Parts: sequence; C-alpha cells; structure tokens
Amino acid sequence: MNVAKLLLPIALAALAPRASLAVTGDKAEFRRVADDIYAFVGKRNDANALVVVTAQGVVLVDTGNNPPETRLLLNFIKSVTSQPVRYVVITQNHGDHTGGTPLFAPPVNVIVHERVAKDWASWKPYQIKSWRKRFSERSGALEGVNPVDTVLSFTESMTLHLGGKTIELLYVDDPYNPGDIAVWLPQSGVMHAGFVGYIGRHPDIRPDYSHGTTAGMLKQLEVLRALQPKVMVPAHGPLGDSKDLHALTDYLLLARQKVRTMMTKSLSLEAIIKDFHMNEYQGWDRENHFEWLAETLHRELRGEGPQIVPISDREVKGTIVHAEDEGRRLVVKPQSGRDLRLRVTADTDIDGAASDRSQLKAGMKLTAKYQVPEGFNSPLGYDVTEMVVAP
Repeated sequence: MNVAKLLLPIALAALAPRASLAVTGDKAEFRRVADDIYAFVGKRNDANALVVVTAQGVVLVDTGNNPPETRLLLNFIKSVTSQPVRYVVITQNHGDHTGGTPLFAPPVNVIVHERVAKDWASWKPYQIKSWRKRFSERSGALEGVNPVDTVLSFTESMTLHLGGKTIELLYVDDPYNPGDIAVWLPQSGVMHAGFVGYIGRHPDIRPDYSHGTTAGMLKQLEVLRALQPKVMVPAHGPLGDSKDLHALTDYLLLARQKVRTMMTKSLSLEAIIKDFHMNEYQGWDRENHFEWLAETLHRELRGEGPQIVPISDREVKGTIVHAEDEGRRLVVKPQSGRDLRLRVTADTDIDGAASDRSQLKAGMKLTAKYQVPEGFNSPLGYDVTEMVVAP
C-alpha cells in the first residue's frame, strides 16, 4: 500500500455525531436482495458487502470494516448456506473493504484489479505483519503467507461463471482510477457499485488522487447507470437502485460547476476552499470531506496531476483519554505537550493489549507511530500506522 493511502484521516469534526439521515442502523444487517444473493449492510455507514451463493460455492464481495464485523459477516454466510466461500472480490483498496481477507484467504482466491495487486506486492513488512495477525484464529494458516499469494488479478474486465450464476467485474479505465471496480449480476439486476456507490454520503475525494478523481467517477457512473440495476449495494450506506447513481452524478456535476465558477472569478484556492459547500445536500454523511473535495476539483479543472505529499514519521508515547467509534478515533495525552487526535485505520498494526482497534479503551498506555503530511491541506487529522498498546 503506498504512503498516500495511509494518509486517510477522519475530520476532527467527525468526533461530533453524524447526520442521522444518512446513517444505517446500530447493528449490521444481512438482507436477501434476490434468489441466493444477500447484502451485508454495515452498521452506522460502515462498509457494505455482497454475498452470492451458488451450487459450487460462495462469492463474497468486500469483507467488512473490522475483525468483529468480518466474523459476523462469516456467521451470516454460514446461516444461509453450507457452501464454502470460493472467491473474495475486492471493489476498492481501502482497509474497510479489504481488511477481512485474512479470515478467508488462503484457501480462498482473492480477485482484485491489477493496480491493487501491484500495490499489495509492494507492502512493507509491518503491513504484512498486520495482515497476518488480524485474526488470531488464523495465525497458523497465515504463517509464511503473503497477501498476494492467493490473488487473481485482471486488467479490463472479468466474468465468473459459478454454479449457474454469472458475475461480471467491471473496471472503467482512467489514469487515476486506483483499481476500483463494480460487480454486476445481470441475471438478477443486482450490483455492488464499489467506490462510486455512495448514498447520502459526501464522496471521499482527495487531492493526491489516491481515491481517484471526480472525472473518473463520472466515467464509472455513466457505465453503471446504463445497466439500470434494480438493487444497488453502495460502498457505504443504505441499499438503493439506479436512481441513486443518478443522484451522485448530479452531485459531482454541481460540485464541479461551483468550483469552476469560483475559478472564473479568479478566487484563490484558499478562498475556494473556504467558500465551497454542498448545502443542497443537507443530511448527507461526512460533510468533513468538503475541503479536500474543493481542492481536488481545483486541481482537476486546472489539468494538474495528483498532489505529491512529503511525509514525516512521528512517534508518541502517552495515554488514551478518549476512544470513539470502536477505536477508530483516539484522543491521546502524550507524556509532554498538547493532546493529539489520531485515527486508527483497518491496516494498523496493533500489538499488546488489543488485537484490533475495537478493543482500544480510555486509560490504555500506548506507543504510536504516525505520519504527518507536510505542506498538505489536512483538516482531517493523521493516521496511525503502527501502534503498541499496554494495559
């Protein structure tokens, strides 16, 4: 995973309650959406997954947000079939979609776009260590195994024919598409739309283009809309259909128009970031994405490439004084200096008292290594990349 993708912070404003209209329930749900096809709807807008049951095994699309959620997803699968999981398909290379793969692979094959496969092949030792230890019950099976050992990759498109089901993996080429795909089931009209499947949620678009660009998203949305899915499983949020793909298209076009209009008035980037809003979409989740969205659009419309971000590594020793959202966001009191706000990603390597971030609690002593982007508009805090926690 490249350094840019480790800089996936959450806004400090996200410590406040999220907009209620855009949030799924407090518990994950498992819903039948067609014959032998089920959607795993993550709690409180966590990552969703799709389960396709066939007579020759199960195809799982994405893997849940955190080890407890992935284990719950596996139990849901076992409740509807005795067939084993044969393939795991990854729609986007973010920890909340990929982090559960060690529970299944090996022996399951993991299918990703070649850009994701190349990214995984370049993982650093601590990332591989984190991948192997994420599920303690799998420690023996994962010993000596690397993430790419079970990977099957493709470049343009791929179709699986399994147990009477046709499963199409759709990639829309774009210079800055990091390997995001959609999964289409033509026999039932069900789609997992991957990254461009957002419902009631401001898209997480960043000026380093690590999540792609709005232009690339619009290309993907054009292809997916033409298929007119009856059921659309988004990356996050409640289930929808083809009209929700149109809604996000309208959103992106309006955002681009707003920034373009401000640019024609010769406003500075700072002024554009300050004045940009999407108030037409009241109640949508993650309003803390506005600053990065505005800056990304400014770069796109100027025809500039991705922002290159110098990274500084830091370390802190201190005490957790506040843990929120299952340990994803922490307030840490260091041994000296002001409190720090850190975000723990699904890829964080956690040692000691906690085997996963949901076990991080106030009062724990920790040593955390984290990364700071230099000269970067980072309103959202910093990621923890390695952490040692003591009771």
